[in-house]
Amino acid sequence: MAGGGRRSTGLSAGDLFRDLRREVREDRPAYTVLVRLITLGGRLPYEDGAAGLTERERHLLHEVMGDERLRLSAPSARDGDVFVAYSRQGKLSLLLRDELDELPDADILAAMRVGEAARERAEERHTAWRQEERLEQRELDRILRAWEREGRLTERLGQVTDWVERVETVLLYVGRRIYSRSDAASNTLLRDGILEGLAGVPVADWPRADRLFVAAAHLLFTAGGPVCFEEFNGRQLSALGLRRWLVSRLRGYAGALGVPVRPDTAGRPLQDLAAEAAALRTAVHASGALCFRRISAPAFGKREILAGVPAAERAHDRLPAALAGLGRGIPALANPTGLPAEALVSRAAAELALGGGDAEELLALIVMAAVLDLRADYGMSSAVRDLTRLGAAAPDRISGVLALRRPDFFCCVLPHPGFAGRRPEHELVTLLWSVSQRMQYNRWHFVPGNFTRAEVPARRHYFLPPTMPDLAEHADLWHGGHVAAGVRHSIRAPGAQLWREPLSVGGNHYRGGYDIRVARTGGPPFTRADLWTAVRYSGLVDAFWRGLACLERPPVISGFGGDWYRSGAWKRYVERGRGGRLPSAEPAR
Repeated sequence: MAGGGRRSTGLSAGDLFRDLRREVREDRPAYTVLVRLITLGGRLPYEDGAAGLTERERHLLHEVMGDERLRLSAPSARDGDVFVAYSRQGKLSLLLRDELDELPDADILAAMRVGEAARERAEERHTAWRQEERLEQRELDRILRAWEREGRLTERLGQVTDWVERVETVLLYVGRRIYSRSDAASNTLLRDGILEGLAGVPVADWPRADRLFVAAAHLLFTAGGPVCFEEFNGRQLSALGLRRWLVSRLRGYAGALGVPVRPDTAGRPLQDLAAEAAALRTAVHASGALCFRRISAPAFGKREILAGVPAAERAHDRLPAALAGLGRGIPALANPTGLPAEALVSRAAAELALGGGDAEELLALIVMAAVLDLRADYGMSSAVRDLTRLGAAAPDRISGVLALRRPDFFCCVLPHPGFAGRRPEHELVTLLWSVSQRMQYNRWHFVPGNFTRAEVPARRHYFLPPTMPDLAEHADLWHGGHVAAGVRHSIRAPGAQLWREPLSVGGNHYRGGYDIRVARTGGPPFTRADLWTAVRYSGLVDAFWRGLACLERPPVISGFGGDWYRSGAWKRYVERGRGGRLPSAEPAR
């Protein structure tokens, strides 16, 4: 189906939660209603939704699964022994009667009677887990006490605090305690002062959950930075779960590399597991395994997947048909001379720049070809306008980068012809320009993340740049930019890709400095095959920038600003995408 055949339902998070709350009153088995609440009406995989339940809640839920007779009743029901609570962020909780005051911000929707025997079975399993968990947490406590003895606790706590600032969204749970920094939920870690409140306090006086969070967060960042830390978004964090995750990740990396793991891996010290996982992860990126992330956007969950994708399948061996057709007016593309697609694009970018042509036209054609091939509603690519601004400049290598402002970046956003044909032009222009502005800001926000922490001034906020391709589903509930742009499903394929050398500009090296992104406002999610296609197009964008970076004076990208969108300059590419002749370019703006 062409990209224009879909249209977002426009259902907001508030609308969705209101509809789900109404289902509680329907005459249906209790477990079916609970599953609907957990999965946000089927928008979140059950495993991801249930991962936010406490251990006791999981066992209580297991006790009622499959019971066709059990129904939910009003919260005031006198025989209810388990109560159903739902937060404003769509998180389900199952409370015993003596826990009703533990979640003041959640609404009690219903009660159910599971019976004393079922409660006892659930409690027995929870008690056994809790005993193991406390034994496992002793190792994390030993790590904290060692830092304290060595005088490094303040430094380590400061690192965790800073790392939390570099991640776009943090939302995880230790029992019923929320650790967050997100647009959708609270900001307990920074604004509400959880981490600040630990400074200068002896470890022995820290709450158990806070001890777990700080030690685990440091281990996860050690194992792989924000990619590993974000694996626990939307989930319960526990000492047992942390060990399982580190062991599983280490074994996964070792399996991808074909190297053995030690027989005692499951019982090794957590710090050793994290360090070895980090070392293997670096090797994996240079291997035949392509790492990507599958994002369960409603819960902010991000799960790393290892896929065997040979190097030959990560790049176009020849120009994709869509780009060949769109770019037939560019000499280097019209006469491929047997070169691989990326070499052709690099040559075309350099020739256009040296010959006084419009290099940014080539970038726009790559974006349009990606939109067509991926049947997206729209797609984009963003970067800095003047490559030379990324180079090292006196008095140090980052000063010039820190002088960049949002208008020094651009984003080329182009709609699928079918999508454009179903939208009023004024609405479409507003959408394209708002997306472009958002990406200008993101690109400005990411660029300092390519430097060491010591090089970036404390007052300059930034996020660590994305380096791994990802697939996101149902992203139109929380993410501010995605809500505004109606992004239901998306792909992001950043460059320079991890199996390539970083882009080198004037002695500085960059990843996450450009990308290909595509979005659908409705219809089916993107698939892995779509992701591989996006990765290959990201390679063409990478080739474009490398072609310009090798020039003594790379051209400055002047288009894709507000006037470019308002003037309708983007329509040329939409018309070409429909199969018509590409009109001559308007003067660059």
